[in-house]
Amino acid sequence: MKLKLIGVIVTTVLIAGCGGAPSETPTPTLSSGEVLQTAEAMAEMTRQAASPTPTATPVTPTATEILETPTPLATATPSQATVTANYNANVRQGPDEVYEVIDFLLQNQSARIVGRYENPVNGTWWFITREQGRDGWIWGGAVTLSGNAGVVPAFTPPPSPTPGPSATTTPSPTATSTP
Repeated sequence: MKLKLIGVIVTTVLIAGCGGAPSETPTPTLSSGEVLQTAEAMAEMTRQAASPTPTATPVTPTATEILETPTPLATATPSQATVTANYNANVRQGPDEVYEVIDFLLQNQSARIVGRYENPVNGTWWFITREQGRDGWIWGGAVTLSGNAGVVPAFTPPPSPTPGPSATTTPSPTATSTP
């Protein structure tokens, strides 16, 4: 009998401790800008993450015949400047993040540089042209430069885009009755 009483008490305490039905909390709604910011932040953290150091594999020395190798010929630096994407990078309508993304330069893809703009806030932007894809502006930090950038003319950027209508709505006045 005493054991049954203890079992009933323990069961009652456990049920009371559960707190009943869980309360529902509304799921917050994120704007497309907030989603994009989060995605860009995650991509940046991935790029900056340290990769694990591979384990060294011991190499067994073997006798090798020494062969005479020809002296390599000097190669000329291409006069046409190009960029190669370090990672999937946005191509924009203008040289700043406020301009619309119009295309992408995928990792290891290259493009010819035809103009440059030194943005005082975030550095060099290159105006690129491609055989496939849209021409536009790409940030210098997302690409590796090849060739002579000294021959690339400075371009004047297009006017900054004007902000569109706000996504927030203004509540409309409602009629109230007086008692």
